[in-house]
Amino acid sequence: MSAKIAMVLCLLVVVVSSVPAQPGWGAGAGWGGAGGWGGAGAWGGAGANGAANPWIPPWLASAPWFPQWVQCTGIGSECIDCNTKLVCTKIGGLQRACTDPLLPYCNLGQCSATPSAECAVPAVPAVARTA
Repeated sequence: MSAKIAMVLCLLVVVVSSVPAQPGWGAGAGWGGAGGWGGAGAWGGAGANGAANPWIPPWLASAPWFPQWVQCTGIGSECIDCNTKLVCTKIGGLQRACTDPLLPYCNLGQCSATPSAECAVPAVPAVARTA
């Protein structure tokens, strides 16, 4: 009996993993109107950085705290802006926001508690009050 259950589960995994990402239920139908989930067209369309991934819905893949897959030419880590870092490897890179409240800034390719020189708030000189 348990062998039959294991066989059915294996068959189910094979069938589910072989199904490609499906578009929505026609033009203007489905959840969000454009097909698929949300307004991203096919599953994982624009929301998942252009990659068709049926396992990650676009509304989750487009969340600001979710890492985004990007193309890179070099290897290493760098800051894209004051609170987003890019980690590049041989096969591509991950663009990730620094969402930790203790390390909110990107400094020298790492999330840091102190902002870089370009992102630091300029010091306002103290003005002496005259009475």
